[in-house]
Amino acid sequence: MPDPRVEDLERAAALHWQAPETEPLGEWRLRAAAGFTGRANSALPVGDPGLPLPEAVAAVEDWYRRRDLRPMIVLPQGAGPDPLPAYLAERSWLPRPGPAFVMTAEIADIPASTADVRFSPEPDAAFLGLYRYRGQDLPPIARTLMMSAPWQAFGTICRDGRTVACGRISVAGDLGVLTAVEVDKACRLQGLGAAITSALAAVAAGQGARRILLQVETSNAPARALYLRCGFRDSHRYHYMLAP
Repeated sequence: MPDPRVEDLERAAALHWQAPETEPLGEWRLRAAAGFTGRANSALPVGDPGLPLPEAVAAVEDWYRRRDLRPMIVLPQGAGPDPLPAYLAERSWLPRPGPAFVMTAEIADIPASTADVRFSPEPDAAFLGLYRYRGQDLPPIARTLMMSAPWQAFGTICRDGRTVACGRISVAGDLGVLTAVEVDKACRLQGLGAAITSALAAVAAGQGARRILLQVETSNAPARALYLRCGFRDSHRYHYMLAP
């Protein structure tokens, strides 16, 4: 049976990274953003699609192929119809590399930061000068996605005139979501990751957030260890399935 806690969390997180093109399929959500990021280009199968499962999956496939995108469905552990993973596997859908943990923390449990962090309501030159998505330059649609939450802010830490850490925080309701965290390779293991995380959480608290959510790939042990030290705990895992 689906876990209502996970389903509610996935619905809430979807408000923080909203694709410019979305369409409901019953209670499912279809999302497209020119292929930039899995979350903005995958179907979120939470709730009842209003169709038998084979017809719902066929509708997902058709919707994405009409947009020249490979059909993709996110499978959060504990959410969505129980038969869906097996059905996709039977149809030769394949897991996309990079499964991830969703981690959450109460803001009260995150250590305070004394770092000098500069905040901007939009991704400014300092932020864009450091942040790369999986090591790649950002496409034009990235700004649309980064500005898609009800509220967001962009934090940077600078040393000697150079940006050495950055991150985005967004808030919707009582949930803050941490994304786009990056530390300059030459400045890692100096506490900057914890500093930017704590500072962004504090800003979210000022906007009414009581808890913070983030995602980290299961293979990224250093980042996961950092977030565990900052008070985060695993909520659930998720991965994406790609149509053949």
